[in-house]
Amino acid sequence: MGISVSVTSLVVIDGDIIGYKCAAASEQRTIQVVHKQSQRTKQFKTRTEFKSWLKEQDKWEELDFEIEDVQTPEPIENCLHSVKRMIENIHTASGCKEFKVVVQGEGNFRDNLLLPTRYKSNRDDMLKPVHLQETKQYLQGKYNAELSVNRESDDVLASYAWEGYTNKQRIVAATVDKDAKQQMGWLFNWDKMTEPTFIKGLGELFINNKGKAEGFGRKWLVYQAAVGDSSDCYKPTELTKFKYGDKAAVKDFGELKTDKECWQKLAALYQTWYPESFTYAAWNGAEVEADWMSMMQLYVDAAHMQRFENDRVIVKNVLTKMEII
Repeated sequence: MGISVSVTSLVVIDGDIIGYKCAAASEQRTIQVVHKQSQRTKQFKTRTEFKSWLKEQDKWEELDFEIEDVQTPEPIENCLHSVKRMIENIHTASGCKEFKVVVQGEGNFRDNLLLPTRYKSNRDDMLKPVHLQETKQYLQGKYNAELSVNRESDDVLASYAWEGYTNKQRIVAATVDKDAKQQMGWLFNWDKMTEPTFIKGLGELFINNKGKAEGFGRKWLVYQAAVGDSSDCYKPTELTKFKYGDKAAVKDFGELKTDKECWQKLAALYQTWYPESFTYAAWNGAEVEADWMSMMQLYVDAAHMQRFENDRVIVKNVLTKMEII
């Protein structure tokens, strides 16, 4: 990964999100419900619609039926046209001279983290759009997309943004993924921004008008290491009796003014959640000996977007340097 210093502006686009969005938008999804005893079938737009219909029936219950997902895709040409237009629109809106596309390649170090529940395992049974693989091949063929290796596309985008940040170049990471808000440098969320914004420093953390945590900067990393990410299937308090969510995190971190205060509070939380050494079973069956610091390291590893290849925030080093331990 790296760019020529002669490039004055570059937008690096998350091809995985574009591919998924366009593939999903180019198909119609319905369900076919089969009555087990009679084998009669009936179609519904969604499972919610089926359940509403079922409530009106006196003699049947959900166990009497089998549900089959039905995907009816548009021609692949429609999907690929949408991909092309989306890439063009993001490139134009970014204000950058050059653009690059990144898609997921082989491996992801987070898959090997000894979390209690495997990273992103909640997506195992998700129905994938019919045209998803073809859109990825299109992105690789038409745009010579860069493949992430042993990390996620998000990490590659964060690395490019960091390169721009440190070299004072306009390198924009274009993605709608919320993890990107912790990175330093230029960010363009095409769903929420009309132009790129520059992220630097400790940042902010607050509750938005939907009652959810919102923020950016280094505080966003601390927030994710405290609350976790349900979409990626990791939660720091999973093995404890404690519940910790957005409002608690904003209360704890929202008004803090320094990195030391944030890391001190994060360490205190983990010491509260894991006051004694213990052993737990990881997702792969391994027996893991742990304490509060190793658990904190585990979830920082899950949350942290890499600034460069093999980048890792070592919790013990951070806490020692800041004289917290």
